[in-house]
Amino acid sequence: MLPNIKFKQLTSILITLFFAISCKNDVKNISIEDDLIVQDSLGIIAKNDSIDSIIISEYDMSDIDKKDIIEFKENLAHIEEEFGAQWDFCRCVKKGDSINGAFMDEHISDSQFVMLEKRLDQIDEKCKAFRVQNPNITPDERAAHKEKVRLCLERN
Repeated sequence: MLPNIKFKQLTSILITLFFAISCKNDVKNISIEDDLIVQDSLGIIAKNDSIDSIIISEYDMSDIDKKDIIEFKENLAHIEEEFGAQWDFCRCVKKGDSINGAFMDEHISDSQFVMLEKRLDQIDEKCKAFRVQNPNITPDERAAHKEKVRLCLERN
């Protein structure tokens, strides 16, 4: 059996991977009629009348690739329907980094560890949209994602 410290370190590594790797979830598409497509303030084609009216999060859409914005908004609407308002990319990165640091502390008690696990579940529920934001498929996409994470962590 592994000592408790190694279990905590393994958990920390897994949490880091969880937040570092964005994965694309299977989310059903919202059926939207083509005549509802309009140009939004960012110069991006958006289905404002249907999608934007049901999105409850104040998600920063400026970080979303323009070619993926409609799909992202559709996914966000479904995620919010099930999990509630979502945090934006940088907030999820910062919360994930913070909790990862807490898990890395070798001196946390078992009760503190359980509290951190509960907090991780809360963060996970608010960061579902974060994980569908970028597929990170190619080396260039992974490098861009890494840079975006770095910039988030540097911001106050």
